[in-house]
Amino acid sequence: MSDKSKQYWSMTEGVFNCLIDEERTKAFRSAIFNTVKKGDVVVDMGTGSGVLAMLAVEAGAKKVYAVEFDKNNIKTLNNTFTANNIADKIILLEGDVTKIKLPEKIDVIIGEMIATGLIEELQVPAVNNMLRFANKNVKVLLKRYKTYIDIVNNNEEYYGHKFKVVRYEYPDLKKLHSLSFSDRYLISDVDFTKVNKDMVVDSSMSIRITKNGVVNSIRISSDTIFFDDSVLGATFAYSYPIILPIKEIVVKKGDILKVDISYKLCGGMHTLHYSIKK
Repeated sequence: MSDKSKQYWSMTEGVFNCLIDEERTKAFRSAIFNTVKKGDVVVDMGTGSGVLAMLAVEAGAKKVYAVEFDKNNIKTLNNTFTANNIADKIILLEGDVTKIKLPEKIDVIIGEMIATGLIEELQVPAVNNMLRFANKNVKVLLKRYKTYIDIVNNNEEYYGHKFKVVRYEYPDLKKLHSLSFSDRYLISDVDFTKVNKDMVVDSSMSIRITKNGVVNSIRISSDTIFFDDSVLGATFAYSYPIILPIKEIVVKKGDILKVDISYKLCGGMHTLHYSIKK
């Protein structure tokens, strides 16, 4: 059997989608070039395809520690770094980024382990661990992450049948876009430049309806603020909104709906609880 059959990314579709998502990757590239300076020592958390680590080298990093947990990715990454003639500047570390120890202090923390609302993935515990090895003036590429909710009408019909399920709202598919019936309300603002010990989002709020009609869902959406203060919202493969189904409610402009929502940061969808009443 050809050795090439072993050269693949684990969760191939997800890693490849992130790589080819030009809006996402170009936003990260711009932020990296505005953050990484010549001679910096960088860590790339959960390096995946390795593209962010390579961009850090391109931006002037002296050394990049590329941390990867999945054994299936390791050989592929070594081949990628070698093919791009930068294997001497990228040190591939196999291990759990939430626990791994780095061999020296770092100047920049990059890496994207983000899922909408920080409900899933491991960005918070990963950054918390990396901060243990940070120099005093460390630059954290993903500086803040803000999460919002709004009230919407969501098309629940597919192929002539109704599905009241949690779903994603991919920004490039207009037919999946929900109609908003309120402003966006902030429920979480995570600062990645410091260790986050409070891992619970627990928000109760009164949301004012902005138009007449019928609502049937709560939408969770998020914005990423980079170190250079540029902002990235939802893209094809990054932080796309989550639609949470509710019982249909007939509303009028000016109505107030009481929403309660809670979950554990990076704890998974099973920790998510929400309710709404008029």
